[in-house]
Amino acid sequence: MKNLILLAMLFVMFMGVVYGAIVATGGEHWDMTGKIVGVCTADNNTTDSNSILVQGVVSSGNQQANVTVKITNDTLIYVKNGNQRNNATFGDLKAGQSVNIQFKGPVLQTYPPQATGSEILVTG
Repeated sequence: MKNLILLAMLFVMFMGVVYGAIVATGGEHWDMTGKIVGVCTADNNTTDSNSILVQGVVSSGNQQANVTVKITNDTLIYVKNGNQRNNATFGDLKAGQSVNIQFKGPVLQTYPPQATGSEILVTG
């Protein structure tokens, strides 16, 4: 009987650890959170793409940084509205807005660092 109780207690503790690990690592992962400092619209005559300059925290190192985020046709842009996300476009991005960003590919170690946006969520 003692072995059965011990086994049941161990099982409950194990399930608590598993649940805690799932909760701690779940949810959305953002590579950067910050505010848009500037918006750069590309010329139609060049191969440059639209971009935004974001000042905030890069999650990988928990460090403050200014990052130029290139916006491509594949970049998903959303505006948070309560618990919902509404689709948005590059034209909806304005200086002063708070954003969460997921990067696509490497971050180029230039000054300021440059990255391509995979997903942008305007939070405020």
